Amino acid sequence: MHRLLLCLPLCLILGSDRHQEPPTSQPDRPTLVLKDDGGALPKPAEMEKLAKNDPLAFLENCLKRYDREVKGFTCVMQKQELIDGKLHPTEVMDVAFRNSPHAVYMEWQQGVRRAERVLFVVGENDDKMLCRPAGKLARAVAGDVVSRDVDGPDARSAGRYSLKEFGLRKALERVIVEWKAAREEGTLQVEYLGIKKVKEAGDRPCYTLRRTSKKPDRDGISECVLHIDTETWLQDGCVLKDEKGNLLGAYYWRDIKVNPQFKENQFKRAALIP
Repeated sequence: MHRLLLCLPLCLILGSDRHQEPPTSQPDRPTLVLKDDGGALPKPAEMEKLAKNDPLAFLENCLKRYDREVKGFTCVMQKQELIDGKLHPTEVMDVAFRNSPHAVYMEWQQGVRRAERVLFVVGENDDKMLCRPAGKLARAVAGDVVSRDVDGPDARSAGRYSLKEFGLRKALERVIVEWKAAREEGTLQVEYLGIKKVKEAGDRPCYTLRRTSKKPDRDGISECVLHIDTETWLQDGCVLKDEKGNLLGAYYWRDIKVNPQFKENQFKRAALIP
């Protein structure tokens, strides 16, 4: 078996941006312009009322609070995604994220595939993501760290959203953009399911909303169940399904620490090498 692995080309061990079809082009998402007059944010009782009666206003207040209070965070992220028609096993990773400049570091604890650590910082490393290949064999062939196009085939085969699109704010922004478009079309249907404890998010109590649509959005989503933390108003979970009820993606965030003191090299190449 080891002999067979040693004969495999690098493109099969790690993947390569060369000699592959370009990623499917993604339509540009409408830009979300959120105005904040600096006024007081709603009280908890008011937020629950908005969740029931005006879900978009509810989400926009969550975004306002994020913009006012959050500069970065660390967390444990759990995800399971359908990619290229295949539902992949659950992945769990430690995450460090900084808003500005946009920077993401991930280290896999479960479900590692081609890379065990990845890093992307806007404006650095030629705007490419850096990856530490998983396994000694792959590193012996490719090296300790390789660079890849953040929107290239390797990135798209590893997740529904690229590292450029990563972040609790960007995730919530995507929801708001799609829900606003549905409201303008007169097709927005959102049900408030109450406050529920989300096991995958560490049993955090969350405002839970479910949006359904007969017409899938640009990502093929017909149902979105959203979990918003009642204390922090951060997104603790999101489950996406297609028009047939098949799982497209399940994402959970737990142990979220806002504005932590990052390690000195947290978003540097050195963070990829133990």
